[in-house]
Amino acid sequence: MLKSLAVTLSATTLLTFVSGAALAQEKRVAFVPQIVGIPYFNAMEEGGKKAATELGVKFIYSGPVDTNPVDQLQIVQNLINQGVEAVSVSVLDASSIGPVVEAAKAKGVKLFTSDSDAPDSGRALYVAQATDQGLGFTIIDELVKRVGPEAKIGIVSGEATASNLNTWIQFMQERAKSQYPKLTLLAPQFAGGTAQRASQIATDLMAANPDLKAVIAVASSTCPGVGQAIETAGKVGKVIGTGYCSPNTARSYIKSGAMGFTVLWDPGALGYLTVWAGKQLIDGKTPAASNTIPGFSKPVTYDAKTGVLLLGDPAVFTAENVDKFNF
Repeated sequence: MLKSLAVTLSATTLLTFVSGAALAQEKRVAFVPQIVGIPYFNAMEEGGKKAATELGVKFIYSGPVDTNPVDQLQIVQNLINQGVEAVSVSVLDASSIGPVVEAAKAKGVKLFTSDSDAPDSGRALYVAQATDQGLGFTIIDELVKRVGPEAKIGIVSGEATASNLNTWIQFMQERAKSQYPKLTLLAPQFAGGTAQRASQIATDLMAANPDLKAVIAVASSTCPGVGQAIETAGKVGKVIGTGYCSPNTARSYIKSGAMGFTVLWDPGALGYLTVWAGKQLIDGKTPAASNTIPGFSKPVTYDAKTGVLLLGDPAVFTAENVDKFNF
């Protein structure tokens, strides 16, 4: 009886030890978005969860409730302090993330960027949704098809410090200058992370510029505000809204005509690729020049010189295809 009990206890102790060891060995990949609670980053979270399940890692999703760079950096620092093996961040302020990257290196944490980059920070790599040039050029080219090469266009962005948004705007301006010299892009206005503020800015732009032909919502959080402003002002058919908006966010505005189209990518796939990249870094691997990713129809490319892992080309969503997508 005692011998049987001892064997049972030994087996239980061994099982507990093995389970504890397995838990201790479970690697973690974290993603810190610019803001929580919006469809775009919700889709990235779902993609990250799917990847974590399939790749055998634990996924942590944690971000600020508004687009506050200080709050975001504190969340990143907390994850580093916890020793999370790989931490990715959609950077709100590229100028202030450098010290956090150094803190991560000191603790052996792989810190990399996804969705929004800080190329001079020393980050391990950047998971890019599309090339910045492709995004900036595509939205201008598509707008010109609809409003002509001599139109006046307003720009409503998110946080003034968001490097990805600012870079897209720079490429918009470059495209206009080189290909459409008579196109007028007004100076960008910044709404932070609120649709309400974006709506007010878009309303003011239309009032101050009666000849305005289009308004670009650069941040996903500003898309509903721009669409709503055009509808409320009775400008459907007179002013075209567009932006980097998910199909679910823009669907009603595309169907009402307030938005002629939107440009984006699949954020679920971006979330998946982010966790895949984190797992590569944890395993001490560098992505190959061309990578086959589970569930991806095309290989994902990596530029070792710039450290950019590229999801693919931008997608254009219109009234004809918007219902084919759900994110």
